[in-house]
Amino acid sequence: MIRVDVPGGTVAVTVHGDGPGTPLLFLHGLNSAGSVWSRIVPMFDGRPVATVDLRGHGASTRALPLGSARQVTDVVAVLDRLGWAHPHVVGSSFGGAVGIALAAAHPGRVESLTAVGTALDPAPAMRDQALGYLREVGVHAFFAAIGPEWTFAPGADPEWIAEADRVALDNTEDTVAELIIAGFSEDFRPAAERTLCPVLVARGQHDRTCSAEAAQQAAAALGTNLQVVPGAGHLPMVEAPAALARMIGSFIATEESSRV
Repeated sequence: MIRVDVPGGTVAVTVHGDGPGTPLLFLHGLNSAGSVWSRIVPMFDGRPVATVDLRGHGASTRALPLGSARQVTDVVAVLDRLGWAHPHVVGSSFGGAVGIALAAAHPGRVESLTAVGTALDPAPAMRDQALGYLREVGVHAFFAAIGPEWTFAPGADPEWIAEADRVALDNTEDTVAELIIAGFSEDFRPAAERTLCPVLVARGQHDRTCSAEAAQQAAAALGTNLQVVPGAGHLPMVEAPAALARMIGSFIATEESSRV
Protein backbone atom coordinates (compact mmCIF):
# COMPACT_ATOMS: atom_id res chain seq x y z
CA MET A 1 0.00 0.00 0.00
CA ILE A 2 1.19 3.49 -0.89
CA ARG A 3 0.22 6.53 1.18
CA VAL A 4 -0.09 9.73 -0.81
CA ASP A 5 0.14 13.06 1.00
CA VAL A 6 -2.98 15.20 0.60
CA PRO A 7 -4.41 18.14 2.57
CA GLY A 8 -5.34 16.88 6.03
CA GLY A 9 -3.54 13.54 5.88
CA THR A 10 -2.92 10.76 3.39
CA VAL A 11 -4.85 8.74 0.82
CA ALA A 12 -4.23 5.01 0.59
CA VAL A 13 -3.51 3.47 -2.83
CA THR A 14 -2.81 -0.14 -3.77
CA VAL A 15 -1.03 -0.84 -7.05
CA HIS A 16 -1.52 -4.21 -8.73
CA GLY A 17 0.28 -5.71 -11.69
CA ASP A 18 2.54 -4.20 -14.28
CA GLY A 19 3.02 -4.08 -18.02
CA PRO A 20 3.21 -1.68 -20.93
CA GLY A 21 -0.52 -0.96 -21.19
CA THR A 22 -2.10 2.35 -20.24
CA PRO A 23 -2.71 2.33 -16.46
CA LEU A 24 -6.16 1.74 -15.02
CA LEU A 25 -7.45 3.54 -11.92
CA PHE A 26 -10.47 2.30 -9.93
CA LEU A 27 -12.57 4.61 -7.72
CA HIS A 28 -15.17 3.12 -5.36
CA GLY A 29 -18.53 4.48 -4.22
CA LEU A 30 -19.77 5.89 -0.92
CA ASN A 31 -19.20 3.89 2.26
CA SER A 32 -16.96 1.42 0.47
CA ALA A 33 -13.20 1.08 -0.15
CA GLY A 34 -10.72 0.20 -2.86
CA SER A 35 -10.99 -3.46 -1.84
CA VAL A 36 -14.44 -3.62 -3.47
CA TRP A 37 -12.61 -4.05 -6.80
CA SER A 38 -10.63 -7.10 -5.63
CA ARG A 39 -12.56 -9.60 -7.77
CA ILE A 40 -12.15 -7.63 -10.99
CA VAL A 41 -8.57 -6.32 -10.72
CA PRO A 42 -6.90 -9.66 -11.66
CA MET A 43 -8.83 -9.63 -14.95
CA PHE A 44 -6.79 -6.65 -16.21
CA ASP A 45 -3.29 -7.96 -16.71
CA GLY A 46 -0.71 -6.37 -18.98
CA ARG A 47 -1.12 -2.93 -17.46
CA PRO A 48 -0.63 -1.27 -14.03
CA VAL A 49 -3.85 -1.11 -12.03
CA ALA A 50 -4.48 0.95 -8.89
CA THR A 51 -7.33 1.03 -6.40
CA VAL A 52 -7.82 4.08 -4.19
CA ASP A 53 -9.46 4.47 -0.79
CA LEU A 54 -11.15 7.81 -1.37
CA ARG A 55 -11.02 10.42 1.37
CA GLY A 56 -13.44 9.42 4.14
CA HIS A 57 -13.01 5.70 3.46
CA GLY A 58 -10.78 2.73 4.19
CA ALA A 59 -7.24 3.60 5.23
CA SER A 60 -7.46 7.21 4.01
CA THR A 61 -7.92 10.44 5.95
CA ARG A 62 -11.35 11.45 7.27
CA ALA A 63 -10.44 15.15 7.10
CA LEU A 64 -13.23 17.32 5.71
CA PRO A 65 -14.46 18.28 3.18
CA LEU A 66 -15.48 15.02 1.48
CA GLY A 67 -17.11 16.45 -1.65
CA SER A 68 -15.99 15.90 -5.21
CA ALA A 69 -13.73 18.97 -5.46
CA ARG A 70 -11.45 17.73 -2.69
CA GLN A 71 -11.68 14.14 -3.92
CA VAL A 72 -10.53 15.29 -7.37
CA THR A 73 -7.57 17.12 -5.82
CA ASP A 74 -6.67 13.91 -3.99
CA VAL A 75 -6.93 11.79 -7.13
CA VAL A 76 -4.66 14.19 -9.05
CA ALA A 77 -2.13 13.85 -6.21
CA VAL A 78 -2.38 10.07 -6.59
CA LEU A 79 -1.77 10.27 -10.34
CA ASP A 80 1.21 12.55 -9.81
CA ARG A 81 2.68 10.23 -7.17
CA LEU A 82 2.27 7.21 -9.45
CA GLY A 83 3.61 9.10 -12.45
CA TRP A 84 0.48 8.33 -14.46
CA ALA A 85 -0.16 11.02 -17.05
CA HIS A 86 -3.61 9.95 -18.24
CA PRO A 87 -4.95 6.57 -17.10
CA HIS A 88 -8.25 4.94 -17.89
CA VAL A 89 -10.54 5.72 -14.94
CA VAL A 90 -13.33 3.45 -13.70
CA GLY A 91 -15.65 4.72 -10.98
CA SER A 92 -18.58 3.15 -9.17
CA SER A 93 -21.51 5.32 -8.03
CA PHE A 94 -19.97 8.36 -6.27
CA GLY A 95 -16.58 7.23 -7.59
CA GLY A 96 -18.00 7.56 -11.10
CA ALA A 97 -19.12 11.09 -10.26
CA VAL A 98 -15.63 11.89 -8.98
CA GLY A 99 -14.29 10.52 -12.27
CA ILE A 100 -16.63 12.82 -14.21
CA ALA A 101 -15.52 15.80 -12.11
CA LEU A 102 -11.88 14.81 -12.68
CA ALA A 103 -12.35 14.55 -16.45
CA ALA A 104 -14.11 17.92 -16.53
CA ALA A 105 -11.55 19.75 -14.40
CA HIS A 106 -8.44 18.03 -15.79
CA PRO A 107 -9.32 16.81 -19.29
CA GLY A 108 -5.74 15.88 -20.12
CA ARG A 109 -5.48 13.49 -17.18
CA VAL A 110 -8.21 10.98 -18.15
CA GLU A 111 -7.73 8.67 -21.15
CA SER A 112 -11.22 7.24 -20.84
CA LEU A 113 -13.92 7.08 -18.19
CA THR A 114 -16.24 4.30 -17.11
CA ALA A 115 -19.06 5.26 -14.72
CA VAL A 116 -20.92 2.35 -13.12
CA GLY A 117 -24.22 3.00 -11.33
CA THR A 118 -23.64 6.75 -11.34
CA ALA A 119 -26.41 9.36 -11.20
CA LEU A 120 -25.77 13.02 -12.01
CA ASP A 121 -28.67 14.81 -10.37
CA PRO A 122 -28.67 15.84 -6.71
CA ALA A 123 -31.13 13.90 -4.56
CA PRO A 124 -32.02 16.10 -1.56
CA ALA A 125 -35.08 14.09 -0.56
CA MET A 126 -33.09 10.84 -0.47
CA ARG A 127 -30.27 12.63 1.37
CA ASP A 128 -32.56 13.99 4.06
CA GLN A 129 -34.34 10.67 4.48
CA ALA A 130 -31.04 8.82 4.84
CA LEU A 131 -29.65 11.37 7.30
CA GLY A 132 -32.78 11.21 9.42
CA TYR A 133 -32.73 7.42 9.54
CA LEU A 134 -28.98 7.35 10.29
CA ARG A 135 -29.41 9.72 13.23
CA GLU A 136 -32.38 7.72 14.48
CA VAL A 137 -30.89 4.22 14.46
CA GLY A 138 -27.09 4.66 14.30
CA VAL A 139 -24.47 3.29 11.93
CA HIS A 140 -24.88 -0.46 12.57
CA ALA A 141 -28.65 -0.58 12.14
CA PHE A 142 -28.48 1.86 9.22
CA PHE A 143 -26.23 -0.36 7.10
CA ALA A 144 -27.94 -3.56 8.24
CA ALA A 145 -31.19 -2.14 6.85
CA ILE A 146 -30.03 -0.55 3.61
CA GLY A 147 -27.25 -2.94 2.59
CA PRO A 148 -29.24 -5.90 1.29
CA GLU A 149 -32.02 -3.75 -0.16
CA TRP A 150 -30.09 -0.98 -1.89
CA THR A 151 -26.65 -2.43 -2.59
CA PHE A 152 -27.18 -5.88 -4.10
CA ALA A 153 -29.54 -7.69 -6.41
CA PRO A 154 -32.10 -10.04 -4.83
CA GLY A 155 -30.56 -13.32 -3.70
CA ALA A 156 -27.08 -11.88 -3.19
CA ASP A 157 -24.45 -14.03 -1.49
CA PRO A 158 -24.61 -13.30 2.29
CA GLU A 159 -20.80 -13.10 2.33
CA TRP A 160 -20.92 -10.15 -0.08
CA ILE A 161 -23.40 -8.36 2.16
CA ALA A 162 -21.32 -9.07 5.28
CA GLU A 163 -18.14 -7.76 3.64
CA ALA A 164 -19.86 -4.59 2.43
CA ASP A 165 -21.21 -3.99 5.93
CA ARG A 166 -17.78 -4.60 7.48
CA VAL A 167 -16.20 -1.95 5.27
CA ALA A 168 -19.02 0.56 5.78
CA LEU A 169 -18.94 0.15 9.57
CA ASP A 170 -15.36 1.42 9.62
CA ASN A 171 -16.76 4.97 9.91
CA THR A 172 -18.35 7.00 12.67
CA GLU A 173 -21.89 8.30 12.39
CA ASP A 174 -20.63 11.81 11.70
CA THR A 175 -18.39 10.66 8.84
CA VAL A 176 -21.20 8.60 7.30
CA ALA A 177 -23.43 11.68 7.51
CA GLU A 178 -20.82 13.83 5.77
CA LEU A 179 -20.49 11.22 3.02
CA ILE A 180 -24.25 11.13 2.50
CA ILE A 181 -24.28 14.92 2.22
CA ALA A 182 -21.39 14.82 -0.28
CA GLY A 183 -22.92 12.08 -2.37
CA PHE A 184 -26.49 13.33 -2.64
CA SER A 185 -26.13 17.12 -2.65
CA GLU A 186 -23.93 17.79 -5.67
CA ASP A 187 -25.13 18.35 -9.23
CA PHE A 188 -22.74 16.61 -11.65
CA ARG A 189 -24.61 17.60 -14.83
CA PRO A 190 -22.39 20.64 -15.54
CA ALA A 191 -19.28 18.47 -15.17
CA ALA A 192 -20.78 15.89 -17.52
CA GLU A 193 -21.25 18.59 -20.14
CA ARG A 194 -17.52 19.41 -19.92
CA THR A 195 -16.36 15.79 -20.10
CA LEU A 196 -14.66 15.26 -23.47
CA CYS A 197 -12.96 11.87 -23.14
CA PRO A 198 -14.57 8.60 -24.32
CA VAL A 199 -17.13 7.41 -21.77
CA LEU A 200 -18.78 4.10 -20.91
CA VAL A 201 -21.86 4.26 -18.68
CA ALA A 202 -23.00 0.98 -17.13
CA ARG A 203 -25.60 -0.10 -14.59
CA GLY A 204 -26.45 -3.36 -12.88
CA GLN A 205 -29.76 -4.77 -14.10
CA HIS A 206 -31.22 -4.78 -10.58
CA ASP A 207 -29.56 -1.62 -9.25
CA ARG A 208 -32.00 -0.06 -6.77
CA THR A 209 -29.71 2.86 -5.88
CA CYS A 210 -29.16 4.21 -9.39
CA SER A 211 -32.42 3.80 -11.28
CA ALA A 212 -32.60 2.92 -14.97
CA GLU A 213 -33.94 6.42 -15.64
CA ALA A 214 -31.07 8.10 -13.77
CA ALA A 215 -28.50 5.95 -15.56
CA GLN A 216 -30.08 6.67 -18.95
CA GLN A 217 -29.97 10.39 -18.20
CA ALA A 218 -26.30 10.13 -17.23
CA ALA A 219 -25.47 8.27 -20.44
CA ALA A 220 -27.30 10.85 -22.56
CA ALA A 221 -25.56 13.75 -20.80
CA LEU A 222 -22.19 12.08 -21.42
CA GLY A 223 -22.97 11.42 -25.07
CA THR A 224 -23.08 7.64 -24.94
CA ASN A 225 -25.44 4.69 -24.57
CA LEU A 226 -26.21 2.85 -21.36
CA GLN A 227 -24.92 -0.70 -21.02
CA VAL A 228 -26.49 -3.12 -18.55
CA VAL A 229 -24.73 -5.79 -16.48
CA PRO A 230 -27.18 -8.71 -16.30
CA GLY A 231 -28.15 -10.03 -12.89
CA ALA A 232 -26.23 -7.43 -10.89
CA GLY A 233 -27.27 -4.75 -8.44
CA HIS A 234 -25.36 -1.62 -7.43
CA LEU A 235 -22.00 -3.44 -7.13
CA PRO A 236 -21.51 -5.43 -10.34
CA MET A 237 -17.76 -5.59 -9.69
CA VAL A 238 -18.68 -7.88 -6.77
CA GLU A 239 -21.79 -9.58 -8.16
CA ALA A 240 -20.75 -10.06 -11.80
CA PRO A 241 -17.04 -9.22 -12.09
CA ALA A 242 -16.39 -11.20 -15.26
CA ALA A 243 -19.28 -9.57 -17.13
CA LEU A 244 -18.27 -6.08 -16.03
CA ALA A 245 -14.59 -6.76 -16.83
CA ARG A 246 -15.51 -7.86 -20.35
CA MET A 247 -17.57 -4.70 -20.81
CA ILE A 248 -14.79 -2.42 -19.57
CA GLY A 249 -12.10 -4.36 -21.43
CA SER A 250 -13.95 -4.15 -24.73
CA PHE A 251 -14.52 -0.42 -24.26
CA ILE A 252 -10.86 0.22 -23.44
CA ALA A 253 -9.66 -1.92 -26.33
CA THR A 254 -11.88 -0.01 -28.76
CA GLU A 255 -10.69 3.32 -27.40
CA GLU A 256 -7.03 2.32 -27.59
CA SER A 257 -7.32 0.89 -31.10
CA SER A 258 -8.81 4.18 -32.29
CA ARG A 259 -5.56 5.91 -31.29
CA VAL A 260 -3.33 3.61 -33.36
